[in-house]
Amino acid sequence: MEEKVRSFNSLPGPADMELPNVFGRNHWVFGVCHVGIKNPSDILIAVNPEIDFIKQTSPCQILSMPTTQGKAEATVPHLLDAFLIPEGFNPKATALLPGSWSTLEPEMAQAIEDELKNHGVTPALCKVGMVFREPVKLGDSTRCHGCRMGQASFFEALKRCAQCGRAWYHSRGCQRAYWIVHKETCRAPAATASPAAVFPPKLDAHDYYTTKAPNDPEARDFMKSLCLEDDSKRGGIGLPLYRLIITGQDTPEKMRLLFGPNYGTSLEEQHEEVRLQCLLEPPPGSPAHVMITKMNMNDSCLVRALRPATEDEEGMIAEVRGLQALIQGRVGDWPGILLSYSLAVRTMDQRRFGWWLP
Repeated sequence: MEEKVRSFNSLPGPADMELPNVFGRNHWVFGVCHVGIKNPSDILIAVNPEIDFIKQTSPCQILSMPTTQGKAEATVPHLLDAFLIPEGFNPKATALLPGSWSTLEPEMAQAIEDELKNHGVTPALCKVGMVFREPVKLGDSTRCHGCRMGQASFFEALKRCAQCGRAWYHSRGCQRAYWIVHKETCRAPAATASPAAVFPPKLDAHDYYTTKAPNDPEARDFMKSLCLEDDSKRGGIGLPLYRLIITGQDTPEKMRLLFGPNYGTSLEEQHEEVRLQCLLEPPPGSPAHVMITKMNMNDSCLVRALRPATEDEEGMIAEVRGLQALIQGRVGDWPGILLSYSLAVRTMDQRRFGWWLP
């Protein structure tokens, strides 16, 4: 165990490798789940919510331990093992030290902290945040309402929902992901609010497209020009967004026409990413090409007329093209360029690698 702790403590962090913008806080959430296979066992799983990385250990015995202390003692060695595994798909890549972590087992948090201290794990990681499985109550400002992690798990203060002021989130992405749950309570006025303080709710892009746009004559005619006559009934905004972009009509005026005056709040990042995918013109064999094909982008009623790339988009496209060349040449250690890598992979032909089955 001493050697394992020394190896763990000596791991470089993203900042040491000049990767802070990609890995963010490098915060991980870990928990133990029971797998009822032929020989029932437990698996420790750690997830980085910011970059969607997942780590897991080999089968072990943790939850069967009779005491909390026993479970913590069994958890720590496997937790360290999970982070001694290199990032990404390349076994030659560098393993990275987590920036911070939280556990899905709140009752074990203190015992795990004590165990980490007893083994001499780097002090910064002897603090274990807690993620609670039960939903956060509306008005509770001590936990992120999306991922349910407590304020202690984050370096920055939680940010309040600007619309209702009764939900808090640690990131914009977490707020977007939780919107499908929160939107009903977000619209309901607080019990203590006076009638004069209640304002009509602001519709997000999805709700505006499915409820308001179909009843607006101008919007309805515009939807017909994009072959979207019945699309609003399906409930998604992916197809209209793609068609606006591919026809070069994704201007603020047209975006407001279909998605409402508040479209930027919930659609800005998706708009930017989809535009880049279309500008990259993904070839057959790439996941992005399959997705665009499913979006009926080749419909005969559409005329491809993408707006020219901006200077910033040209820079991103050049970076992605460069990454695609590196990936095709079997690039090795790539965590430092993960965000661009992800976009590059989704817009390249992967059939030669066997990564994608069309």
